[in-house]
Amino acid sequence: MVGIVIVTHAGLAHELKNAAEMILGPLEAVETISIDRESSVDHAKNALEKALNEVAENGDGAVILTDLFGGTPTNISAEFLRPGVVEIVTGVNLPMVIKCLGSRSQQEPGSLATLLKDYAQKAIMCPSELLKQEG
Repeated sequence: MVGIVIVTHAGLAHELKNAAEMILGPLEAVETISIDRESSVDHAKNALEKALNEVAENGDGAVILTDLFGGTPTNISAEFLRPGVVEIVTGVNLPMVIKCLGSRSQQEPGSLATLLKDYAQKAIMCPSELLKQEG
């Protein structure tokens, strides 16, 4: 099973995990890291390294989900990128987290990252557009 680390600005990572647990129940091999203005880069790197070691201890690799491409969470995560072993997907949202949790036992990190990117792009909806199509 691929491990998951959610890395975001402020407390978003923790809240995404809380929301996923509310829907799915307790989660295993999922860690969160929040980066605040007061967080040092070294502290964040150490926390991410520890989290990756914890979630990927079974040897199936990990996916890091970050909030914003080019932001500090993604930039710090990029140092741990190992294609096929540790992958990064940016733009994390709740549908992506839930899809990741439901798909990670059948995928390796590289294919899971691609699946999540494609799924998340399609999961963004504008309900008023759907209503127009029906009317």
